[in-house]
Amino acid sequence: MLDICEVSKTYPGAERPVLDRVSLQLAAGETLALTGESGSGKSTLLHLAGTLDGFDAGEITLAGQALSALDDAGRAALRRKVVAVVFQQFNLIPSLTVAQNLSLHARFAGRADPGWTGDLARRLGLEAVLARYPEQLSGGQQQRVAIGRAL
Repeated sequence: MLDICEVSKTYPGAERPVLDRVSLQLAAGETLALTGESGSGKSTLLHLAGTLDGFDAGEITLAGQALSALDDAGRAALRRKVVAVVFQQFNLIPSLTVAQNLSLHARFAGRADPGWTGDLARRLGLEAVLARYPEQLSGGQQQRVAIGRAL
């Protein structure tokens, strides 16, 4: 499902690479926990694997697609079909209600289904807040909306 091979990443102006020839493989259904000190490259690796950022060297293959062969539109299409990211800062759209945030990616993919959104809200304990906006939610509720949007 995910093959990261000898990937390196250096941010402009940085003294050293944040990732230096990192490799890992993750099969469908496998779980991985990344741990490490602040600044060790955990978030960078997740951004690369989630097609949100580019890398300097190596290759990442996700669901059979080599990311280096895809342009921005191709990576966005792969994200819509294969990858979902739950951001640490939630990244909910403040002008959209909980229901609209939950269904956002499905609408982009042309698969909006109010029944699915309602079922998801019920399973995440968000039914009572579907008409609210992110600023009206607790941190835990915002995190559940972010998880639901990824699902």
